[in-house]
Amino acid sequence: METNEPQEYNGGPPGGANADGMAPGSQEEVQVKWGKKDSAGSDEGRETPGAAADAWEERFREEQTKADTYLANWQRAQADMANLRRRTQQEREDYMKRANEELIRDLLPVLDSFDSAIASMPANLRETTWIDGIILVERQLRLALARHGVTPIEAQGQKFDPTQHEAVLHKATTDHEDEAITSELRKGYRLRDRVLRPSMVEVAKNTGAPTQWADAEATSPRDLAGQRDGAAGASASQDTEATIEEKK
Repeated sequence: METNEPQEYNGGPPGGANADGMAPGSQEEVQVKWGKKDSAGSDEGRETPGAAADAWEERFREEQTKADTYLANWQRAQADMANLRRRTQQEREDYMKRANEELIRDLLPVLDSFDSAIASMPANLRETTWIDGIILVERQLRLALARHGVTPIEAQGQKFDPTQHEAVLHKATTDHEDEAITSELRKGYRLRDRVLRPSMVEVAKNTGAPTQWADAEATSPRDLAGQRDGAAGASASQDTEATIEEKK
């Protein structure tokens, strides 16, 4: 017999289904599955703190290497520029020195003319005013050259030096030492530490003093060969005499 007793309503859909018409527990399982998938994807895309630190350290090292390279190149460029300035300045100074040297060398014959004129001047004209003017001009020229480093080379009475003197005459004498300069034919000049023009001089040849040529003749190859032959002959004769004595 059917009873029409009312059934209790628990607030859900009939038949034990949920609000979406699905069985109990099915929606929760789907949500759990999707949640696991999202968490796995986020773990793959997120960097760990250690990996990020390593990446920044590697980038820092690369930038530091670039900075060191730029600094080395800049220092090298600065050194090259300093060397270029120094070399250019030295070349300019050398060029000016060579230019002055050529000009001074062209003025030396003028000094030679002054020396010849003053040396050959008659004694009765030395007291005249115009002669004093010529001597004053010669002194001014010498002072102007001296300010630029031009100095005369000492020659009279000095020992002959081939780096400063040019021997054009030789005089056989016993009054002077051998290789001594007896006369200066043309004055020489020095520009600072360089010989601008050597002095033309006359050199003494002392006939009483031994020379290097005499020593060379005494020890010439022919004399040495003769000495060797004589010594060899004496040694051979001594050996022959000793052999004869042994046979006896």
